[in-house]
Amino acid sequence: MTDDAWLDKIEKTLRQFARRHRFAYAKSERVVAAAFEIGCFHSLVQYYAEDCTVSAENLQDGKFRYLTSPNGNPANFSYVVIKHHRTTYELRQQVRVRSSINSDIAFTPDIVVFRTRKRVKSHKDPDYANGKRTFFYVDASDLVSLHECKCMNPFPELMVSFLGMVFAAFPWATEPAFGNRIDKKSLHLAPSLFVGGSARGLHLKMVTALKASFPVNMILGMHYGTWDLTRDEANLNKIKVS
Repeated sequence: MTDDAWLDKIEKTLRQFARRHRFAYAKSERVVAAAFEIGCFHSLVQYYAEDCTVSAENLQDGKFRYLTSPNGNPANFSYVVIKHHRTTYELRQQVRVRSSINSDIAFTPDIVVFRTRKRVKSHKDPDYANGKRTFFYVDASDLVSLHECKCMNPFPELMVSFLGMVFAAFPWATEPAFGNRIDKKSLHLAPSLFVGGSARGLHLKMVTALKASFPVNMILGMHYGTWDLTRDEANLNKIKVS
């Protein structure tokens, strides 16, 4: 086979492959990350549904509208209400958290759980979008837990940076007595980092060390079918809610 004939054959094969799989490969990195976040959200819904009553709220034209960007108004998107005995919580995406350490410290986890009696707050801040857009947030003191979703392979800096988010939201997480908050019989997962890829060797040791040293979970291998959180429930840190 001549070089030209070989190239023609390869180009034809590539075109056929592209046509057959064009929908999968046309997805942008942003869309893939959003889909991964939605998958993690549903894993949490499934987890809570084991012991709670869960319901979808604020549907749009009968459909669940996901919020996968920190720029949206939470009132325009759907969320899940969790009822456990006489207490109600909300499971939401992309709601900004204002730290109790300093009100100027604010950040947006991918997923948050907070008490329903504390609503999402809003105000106009001249330093936010020149005061043209509303600043939506929940106070960290009303937060039960937060979760971050990363559609990538785990690496040390990713896992350590997640701790910064946890510490800004929960100052008690840095205290030596944080272990008093850990309770395997509790309902809520400790702040969790969901990661698509799996870890090996030293990274696995680091995951074990982080879970033992701080009130967090590192849930890896989501790309490989670990979406059912109840299967590994015994190995997950849970936290008491005061």
